[in-house]
Amino acid sequence: MIRDELAYHRLELAIARDPSDPRWVMPRIKNKHGRILDVGCGAGQTLIASELPAGALAIGVDVDHAALALGKQLSSAIRFACAKGEALPFESATFDLVICRIALPYMHFSTAILEMARVLRPGGDVWLVLHPFRLALKDLGTSLARGQVKSVLYRLWVGMNGVTLHASGKQWSWPSNPKRYESWQTNRSVKRALEAAGFDQILINRETHFVVSATKKRDIDPKETRRG
Repeated sequence: MIRDELAYHRLELAIARDPSDPRWVMPRIKNKHGRILDVGCGAGQTLIASELPAGALAIGVDVDHAALALGKQLSSAIRFACAKGEALPFESATFDLVICRIALPYMHFSTAILEMARVLRPGGDVWLVLHPFRLALKDLGTSLARGQVKSVLYRLWVGMNGVTLHASGKQWSWPSNPKRYESWQTNRSVKRALEAAGFDQILINRETHFVVSATKKRDIDPKETRRG
């Protein structure tokens, strides 16, 4: 299983390095982004494949110890830490850019967004890649086709979480694991969460991937965006 997971991370790095791959999606990192945090970084594929500004501090956090160990082998320029997106171990207003490619749908959405806002300096940017409904529907269809009863129940729960997130901004944990969350997102649900956390200049692009960027308001005191 660990070998399969490490192979997945190596594949993700290959994709991140190949703009011709239809799965490729990368953040735009600017010279002003001197301190960058990747939440749910895996083995740091996105940071490794990015053109980082000279002298930039790049940190990746993830809960997967094996992925982090691989990341340390792949790059000495990136710092890695084991942490959840809902409880980032950094001081407020530390980073200029926070990125989260794919991992946010597996977190408690609003709490993780609040944490990203907290560790961002006013005027800092966030870049996210999310899960649309069609992906949740595809996963459910695959489970049904394979006759995987437990997987079907799980996918139905994920679907319900996406509906409640869209309608009310709330999520529910998996009944057998109160720390496990997963959902799909909509323009409405992500915009609501970002605005509540003190972001503006929200841009949503769904041409090929569900990509969202936003900027933390400059008049927001970092102490006001506390952990949810």
